[in-house]
Amino acid sequence: MYHRIMYDRQVPVGSYWEASAGGPVAGCDSLEGDVTADVAIIGAGYTGLSAAYHLASVDQLDVRVLEAGAPGWGASGRNGGHCCFGGAGLEPHEIKKRFGEQVAKANIATQRESIELVDELATTHGFEIDKHGSGELCFAHKPAAMTHLRDEAAMWKALGGFDCELMSAQAFKERGFDGPNIHGGMLFPFGFGLHPMKYARSLAGLALSAGAVVHSQSEVKSWSREQGVHRLHTDRGSVRARKVLIATNGFTLDDLHPALSGTLLPGISQVVATRELTEDELAAHNWQTEHPLYDTRALFSYLQLTPHRRLVLGGGGGMSGSPRSSRFWERVLRRRIATVFPEWNNVEVTHSWRGFFCLTRDRLTHIGEIDNDPGVFYSLAYHGNGVAMATWSGRAVAGMISGRSNARIPDSMRQPLQRFAVPALRKSDVYWRYGKRLVADFFQ
Repeated sequence: MYHRIMYDRQVPVGSYWEASAGGPVAGCDSLEGDVTADVAIIGAGYTGLSAAYHLASVDQLDVRVLEAGAPGWGASGRNGGHCCFGGAGLEPHEIKKRFGEQVAKANIATQRESIELVDELATTHGFEIDKHGSGELCFAHKPAAMTHLRDEAAMWKALGGFDCELMSAQAFKERGFDGPNIHGGMLFPFGFGLHPMKYARSLAGLALSAGAVVHSQSEVKSWSREQGVHRLHTDRGSVRARKVLIATNGFTLDDLHPALSGTLLPGISQVVATRELTEDELAAHNWQTEHPLYDTRALFSYLQLTPHRRLVLGGGGGMSGSPRSSRFWERVLRRRIATVFPEWNNVEVTHSWRGFFCLTRDRLTHIGEIDNDPGVFYSLAYHGNGVAMATWSGRAVAGMISGRSNARIPDSMRQPLQRFAVPALRKSDVYWRYGKRLVADFFQ
């Protein structure tokens, strides 16, 4: 679907997170020979590693994780570092319209739990993940955007039962940062920033310490069934297991399993990081916050200032995945920095990278078991906000696999996967979704 370089595990990602996370996780050797397990997990991102940890530690099951690259090689090690609400591509009021108010409220409660779970894991197990901030700051890029934020705050109060703090332009500039075209903002009370690769590697270490086995450089090349047992084949070995979890999200290939073919739509996000900013440079924009941030643009940007004072900013990444496209979208993000932070226009960008997020036709996160292939489970599609939800979903699907009830999964997450009407043309859906946003933003 995209340029082959997007799937090449031998090409360095080039991210700031990869460069600053320290050494790789020890003990994740590639699979050699034929082994058996209770559960085989495909994918060592947040979903797969969370599931592996909970299956091994709570359920005492023999777990093998097969990862085509290294733990955190995919989106889990490349994202913008926002541990925040998200998962579905629908707003709560849209979930309410489709599934009813109770499901919408349950979905919101699950999102709160997901953030709490990441915080609990990090605190309990001493993860060093550069956690910072308490909430997310949104800034309005035009006056009309404040109307949207006021409506959003009312929605969260009605369905979530909590308050979001609305800020005037002056208040935002005093508590967030100062810059042109800031017309107010909103402080969302949940979430925090983190170093996503450090978190992914910490989860991998936790899973290993619980007894799970994680295999790097062990891409599943074929899948067979032998007397009711699944056998996953890699280049140099295989895993036989009665239960399998697919946790590959945006890097899922259509030929991995027939039930998933044509159901997932990867999108590309580009991210850049600057050099460390000086105190004078921060003062030039009156930078005051530790919260991660995002804006109200149709093609919005998400950003954070790391504890080491680097600006990390991400946004759209195009539709081809080619190196040329990556260079173009890097320039777009450089211009966005110049627009939002004109005093930092000449600050060096030291790292630029991209990765996949995962969309679905119905814009929902999906957790379940494949109907016509018992023992095959999946947890997929976080729509660009998976740090917290993928961790929670990994724990939730672990409970489904073991038969242990560990979470009430909202009905909106238990829906069957839907194939796109014309899978070969599904990328056009991205143009449609973002085109609608641009038109709405233009007339706002």
